Amino acid sequence: MVEPKDIVIAILGASAALGGLVLVFLGIIIASYQSYSGGVPDQVVQPYRTTGTALLGTFGLSLVTVAICLLWLINGGSPGLYGWTIGLFALELVTVFASAAWATRMVLWP
Repeated sequence: MVEPKDIVIAILGASAALGGLVLVFLGIIIASYQSYSGGVPDQVVQPYRTTGTALLGTFGLSLVTVAICLLWLINGGSPGLYGWTIGLFALELVTVFASAAWATRMVLWP
């Protein structure tokens, strides 16, 4: 049987790695946004701002998940924090996929 500590440590590492992946997509969106000149209408660059904000939120979610994992490890395995760890990681997986798919769509099919 897999111990909860092993699961939390795996989630900790995976969340940190997914956070790094999200930063790659954020960098792509920022570079695309900066490729427009200053005279471009706001409605042209607004989708890049919105996507950048969503990616930053996704990155924040990964950091919160890492923090909850650390709290669980520090507190000696609180059952309440274990549930939050699993739930936040599941939410993180969904948001990372959605953010990456949306950013890719924006850059490849504007």
